[in-house]
Amino acid sequence: MGTAPSSQQGTLRREKKEAPELRESYLRDNIDDVIAIAAPSDEKLQQQAHNYAETISLLLSRLLSNDIEGESYNIISRCLENEGEDEYATTSTLDNNAAAFCQWLHSRGGGSRRASTAQERPMYAGFLALFAFVTGCIGRLSSSAGNVLPLRRILPFIKADKKPRYSENSARIDLGLTCEPLDGNDTFQRDDASDNIEMPRRFDEPSYRRLFAVVEAKGGSTPADQTDAFEQLILYSKNMYAVQHNRRLLWGITACGAVVKACLFGPNFMLASTEMDLGSEEGRSELVRLIVYWSFCELDKLGYDPSVRFNREHGCMEIDVVPPGNGDGTGKQTFYSCEVITVAERVFGRHTRCFIAHRDPASAIERIKVAKNGIIIKDAWPEAAEHAKDDDRDEARYLRKIHEELPGDRYDGMYPEFLEGGRVHLGNEDTTQQFVGDSVWRQLNEHAEREGEQMALRVHKRIAMKGIGKPLKTISSCLELIIVVADVMSCHSGIVEHCNILHRDISTANILARDTADGIGGMLIDFDMAVDVDRKGNAVRTERTGTYPFMSVGNLE
Repeated sequence: MGTAPSSQQGTLRREKKEAPELRESYLRDNIDDVIAIAAPSDEKLQQQAHNYAETISLLLSRLLSNDIEGESYNIISRCLENEGEDEYATTSTLDNNAAAFCQWLHSRGGGSRRASTAQERPMYAGFLALFAFVTGCIGRLSSSAGNVLPLRRILPFIKADKKPRYSENSARIDLGLTCEPLDGNDTFQRDDASDNIEMPRRFDEPSYRRLFAVVEAKGGSTPADQTDAFEQLILYSKNMYAVQHNRRLLWGITACGAVVKACLFGPNFMLASTEMDLGSEEGRSELVRLIVYWSFCELDKLGYDPSVRFNREHGCMEIDVVPPGNGDGTGKQTFYSCEVITVAERVFGRHTRCFIAHRDPASAIERIKVAKNGIIIKDAWPEAAEHAKDDDRDEARYLRKIHEELPGDRYDGMYPEFLEGGRVHLGNEDTTQQFVGDSVWRQLNEHAEREGEQMALRVHKRIAMKGIGKPLKTISSCLELIIVVADVMSCHSGIVEHCNILHRDISTANILARDTADGIGGMLIDFDMAVDVDRKGNAVRTERTGTYPFMSVGNLE
């Protein structure tokens, strides 16, 4: 359920100190076309979403301009037919939610930029009502014959200003959004080996496992308010990545007064949209469009990974791994896992996750751990070249080369044995450029050029390897530590000598102990930072990655 309160408070203080630097380094504000990123790829779904957004926006404007008591109910009835049985779509529910939102917005005089922090709490009811209203309208419109049903409902958690369950710090979120699937594709989350996968139930109290996005509210909309809202979202995003193991990217919303921005977190960026002023018809229409897009878009557009799924029958995760060289993503192998041994513990970076996996679900459920034959699946977002053939820093390629060229008997078990894997395909190769689209990617590159930098492409990679080790903290004596380190030094030297590969990130996190016939041995892991020593022009990475105290001098330049 999380760590102790005193520890959580210390974690929060530390993370609050880090947030300004992260915002300064990764935030790209006022980016055009952020909302378009969420647009459904399917043309039919996209057209349906566009039509729904227009209808709902016009209805909302009519309700806001209505000053006849009791007339709003009739307006909704005339605009939306087929009341149906959806609890969010009844005319009375829509009328109540519309009234709550309109009341809040009118109380601000249509959307003043300056407001006291005391006006923050009334925002909760206004925004909760807005999201529920849009979701109810979508349900109502979908009940008409010939209309395409949405894939999910985007709903707010009822309780606001709460500390979500499964938090590593004591921060309280203002409003949380969750997804209720209507197509059977659950956006499951899992915490750790001791917890069962949690499926969405009632949307009352927020949980980091079930959060789709956070709405950070501020009473005023000054630049200081907006900056604070961005930094708060950074804090929440770290918790979401840590417990949602099928999460690729994260959405969030800042609401400073009546001024809203949509935010999107990636491995090496935080995007913020242009302003959406809810006091204007254009601003409301943009936010409505985003909510409708989220309701209709494919799962990957929400930031989830459809190649990591929940197997209802066996109660474990299914993880697809594609053999190397399969550029179209075909020939996938499916592995099963109930154990996550490495979580994505940072907001930005490679987002490395590691799973203990098996080829059959029964073994995963029983959590069989066999050091020699155990399978590790590593999922990460390293920097990479756009095309696989040009990727000179590819862990899968290096592990294959090591396995082929390193003498087997002498170094057996001292490094992970590559089984299969490479770049993840979700229709196309899963890259940061593919996700945000050409327009946004161009803006990111232009910003980087103005700063004299280079916008690095991140590529989603997943590999399956054989060999399971234990952290150094499990070693019980100095003699065992010497044996483990000696093995790793020998392995590192052998890889350089026989394979011309330099690891470049030797650290305590990348040295494991392993069981052997003689007792104990060492294993060197994580070749994400490796380079070919014979290859000319090995470039310095565009940002500092790796374990800082152990990073090579070349990478720190």
